[in-house]
Amino acid sequence: MYSRRANYDNLTHMPDRADVKPWIAKDAIEWHAADMMAVVGASVPWNKLDAGNGLWLAVDCQGRPEAGVGELVEINSTGPLRLGFGAWRDQLLGCQFRNGRGQLITAGGKTVKNVAGYDLTKFSVGQSGVFGRVEAVTMRAYRKPEDALLAEWEPGMETFNRLIASPCRPQWAVLTAAALTCGYLGNRRAIDYYAAQLPTLSPSKIERHGFAADVEWRCRNWRSSSMRASVPPMQIMEFARRAGLRDWAADPAFGVVVDPVAPVGMAGVTAAAEAVGGRAWFWNEKRELIHATCSEQERAILARLKSAFDPDQQLMPLP
Repeated sequence: MYSRRANYDNLTHMPDRADVKPWIAKDAIEWHAADMMAVVGASVPWNKLDAGNGLWLAVDCQGRPEAGVGELVEINSTGPLRLGFGAWRDQLLGCQFRNGRGQLITAGGKTVKNVAGYDLTKFSVGQSGVFGRVEAVTMRAYRKPEDALLAEWEPGMETFNRLIASPCRPQWAVLTAAALTCGYLGNRRAIDYYAAQLPTLSPSKIERHGFAADVEWRCRNWRSSSMRASVPPMQIMEFARRAGLRDWAADPAFGVVVDPVAPVGMAGVTAAAEAVGGRAWFWNEKRELIHATCSEQERAILARLKSAFDPDQQLMPLP
């Protein structure tokens, strides 16, 4: 009879696998244009992902263009492009990482379709190296957009909700205290259409700035040095007010808020997030997780997972 407990025991007693080989060198990329995918080593910097071959990896760098792909997966750098292209959990087809014993673990594979065993690929996203260090990933690739357009409105969720239900649905959006900024990516014909239709929605600004400028805008304006919160989208403005955030940016589609300046401190931001039904996470300058909203039940699950992937070390307490 199938036993979930037996499967868990197998996971917690993983044997050494000398036959598991790295997919690729940590500083290398393999592009597979026919399959619209790429195999990327963990050390490849985000700003080196443009291969000039017409393919594009639609991921944000959270304001750190020099960061390696492995680190971006571990801190879950998912940003505004999630609206049009999905988050890291949608982008990854496979992942290799090393646990605390240095064992190389493979989840997924180098092919587009692979369904076998536990879906540990998604498990590697946002775990901050607690369960393992990413060595390589297999990612979806997209055709590189030919052009880009940016439009701005006064800040508010009403305008964004109207855009989402319209033919002018953006590929990304960023909400700040000063403006709602939406980005449109595609071929020139698509951008011609948006340029003709958007004036009917009364934006305060329309700028056809090209793909390179679009990448630079998101890199400059979607950044986080220490904090990331997840709140209900309609509560973004209330959370920012309660936490006294300055220079904040939010993804209005999914309620993710990043803020380089949080004057009330971790406890104040955490309380503000919980007050509106959300959570907050904090990192130090080494990008190590130092504080997270976590219940006792959730922590017990994390401790069991930690013992499975890194049996020689306990899950360290978070302040």
